[in-house]
Amino acid sequence: MIEVIRQEINAQYLYRNVNSIFMTASCSIPNTTSLPVAEVVLSYPNALTVLNRYSIDYCCGGKRSLKEACDKVGLNADTVWDEIVHGRNNGNSYLSRFTTWQAPLLVDYILQNHHAYVKEVIPQLQELLDKVCSVHGEDHIALAEVRDDFNDLAEELLTHMQKEEKILFPAIKKGSQNALTIVGPISVMEDEHEHAGDLMKSIRQLTNHYTVPRDACPTFQVTYKKLEEFDQDLMQHIHLENNILFEKVKDNLLQ
Repeated sequence: MIEVIRQEINAQYLYRNVNSIFMTASCSIPNTTSLPVAEVVLSYPNALTVLNRYSIDYCCGGKRSLKEACDKVGLNADTVWDEIVHGRNNGNSYLSRFTTWQAPLLVDYILQNHHAYVKEVIPQLQELLDKVCSVHGEDHIALAEVRDDFNDLAEELLTHMQKEEKILFPAIKKGSQNALTIVGPISVMEDEHEHAGDLMKSIRQLTNHYTVPRDACPTFQVTYKKLEEFDQDLMQHIHLENNILFEKVKDNLLQ
């Protein structure tokens, strides 16, 4: 009986101490809203879910601090930071592993996943938007603007990816140390990413963050769902290039 009591006391002591250690570790995470948004995404697995929820730009605007990014959309940076640190981990830690990859492997991943996806989905979405505009265009006048913006985005992305595939990416995979063949094209790609991000942001606003109207038919619902998926993929695509691949390549040129 005495041994049982002793074991129970030890168990309670262990629980209290483990819980205390956990709470101390959790509370000791400093508030680092001065960190660049891109670094927050790479360091905290839950960040991507939170930033997407609040439409905080982490790709083209990834070099801005979290506070600056939150101020831009009228949010309290401390509140957003608290959600990132203490929210449930939604399994986005895969983004952080890309920082350990060599540039040629990152290029292959981008080509096989993001570029292939964009080329496959663009014609599907264009067809869906044409159908939805023809049926619901009179009742939902913003649809025509959504279609125009998406067509502009599609044209820009296809031309943009062709430049990467024919000029920049081959130079990166060859390990070129010629700054003129690397830094110049990267600067152009970053500018084009900015414009693509602006078009995507416009679509996001026109659709009220892909909120489907009450009278939406199944095709309308599928269109908005696929647009939202396209948006999320593009943000990750640009983040991977701007904040990981291009930074890695520029760092290599300095060595």
